[in-house]
Amino acid sequence: MTRASASSGLPTVDVIMSTLNEERYIGRCLKAILSQDYPPELLRIWLIDGGSSDGTVEVARDIASANPGLTIVADGTRRNLPEALNLALEGCSGELVAKVDAHGYPAVDFIRRAVEALVAGGPAVACVGGRPLQEGETPFGQALAVARGSHFGVGGSVYASRATCEFVDTVQCGVYRRAALDSVGHFNPLLVAGEDEELNWRLSSAGYKILLDTRVRFHYVARSSWRAAFRQYRGYGRARVSVIALHPKFLRPRHLAPPALVAGVAAMGLASPVVPIARRGLGAIIGAYALGACIAGSRAVNDVRRASAPGVAGAFVALHLGYGVGFLLGLKDLPNHAAKQVRRSA
Repeated sequence: MTRASASSGLPTVDVIMSTLNEERYIGRCLKAILSQDYPPELLRIWLIDGGSSDGTVEVARDIASANPGLTIVADGTRRNLPEALNLALEGCSGELVAKVDAHGYPAVDFIRRAVEALVAGGPAVACVGGRPLQEGETPFGQALAVARGSHFGVGGSVYASRATCEFVDTVQCGVYRRAALDSVGHFNPLLVAGEDEELNWRLSSAGYKILLDTRVRFHYVARSSWRAAFRQYRGYGRARVSVIALHPKFLRPRHLAPPALVAGVAAMGLASPVVPIARRGLGAIIGAYALGACIAGSRAVNDVRRASAPGVAGAFVALHLGYGVGFLLGLKDLPNHAAKQVRRSA
């Protein structure tokens, strides 16, 4: 008897996830997956560790000891996120593949809702995902959670969209048709971040559709400190350059706003000791940005009422400065990235 035949033809689902030092969050995430209201005999979990140095693997193995449907690969090898996900895909056999972020946890109906959306959408829909429900564990984390859902914070990203169901360029923690993944290739191992949006772009270019459905709910825990948020978004900015280098049509004007701001402030800051107009320009840019961040922070707080306006404004700075610096560093790294891509293609 196959896994699919056990429950009236519902599709089998493999949940794949990569971990790296997620000791604080992995237990809650795995328990949420194991508590899904989807037939458990149709669900398998594949956890590939990327070389954690904390207790992530021990926590996961303790849970796996009572759940044979959870497979853990943790051999101490250092793997980036797409490498780990691809390794999980090698062992999968399900009709659908759900990519889950260990830094959050899915709602109890996450899989069921995604399956319903994929069935309703038909074969043309290759991926379904929801808008992450942002949470924070510290005052800054709560402010960052608000900032990540603001148009001022993330521009035209799906994070800030108010639509409940629409076709989009990409989603976070998507549930995929395995056949579609196989048809375009899996995650790009050269990317240290942005692997999902790059894959989703290839799916869209191949004629598939990516569906955002807010009934597919996934909780995401925002970084708890300004420094951690800056590092995270620096990585996002750096990875975005790699994605655009592979797919130039992916570029959107909002992708360029933070690096333009950072570059402009840096240039005027360097010139200001000797060029008076540069000092005035620097003050004008910083003043305009600060005013915009404060106004946007106040509006965002009025919408959700779970953080302070100054805290949200500070979170905007972490997002934009981190992303802008990362993007500029990514431009510097482009020759190396191009050489790696050539070697991979060969």
